Amino acid sequence: MTFLEALYGSQYYEITQKGKDGAKGRFNGNIFLSVFVTLILITVISIVITASSMPGNKITLRLQDIFGRDAGKIAGQLLAIPLVAICYFIISKTVGSENNYNRIIERFNQLPYEEKKKANRKVLIPFFILLGIIIVFAFT
Repeated sequence: MTFLEALYGSQYYEITQKGKDGAKGRFNGNIFLSVFVTLILITVISIVITASSMPGNKITLRLQDIFGRDAGKIAGQLLAIPLVAICYFIISKTVGSENNYNRIIERFNQLPYEEKKKANRKVLIPFFILLGIIIVFAFT
């Protein structure tokens, strides 16, 4: 099972288990994938800033000049929302399109029950690992 099958399939599976329309799993999966991609970008930027302290200091000083002492919080809010929206738009037109979603769900439905139950874990483990890396870099 691929990551996308696990992502969209787990969303589809949970929604259909509650007796609701499985097509809503596409929206949930696209949102999750958008946030995941955004976290990857933030992690890469954090690694670059931490690895080379001089550019990091310049970036931090520039943000403080623009936003004041709460530079990280305000800049994060201003950048994260549009970044997630852009990622969502791109994902919904490519990987998360309706045709791709239907193909992924067909493959997911052919998997054995044991595999379907593991789908959520396959998606959440990388997400929490990435979140942990971001937290570590936030405190360094």
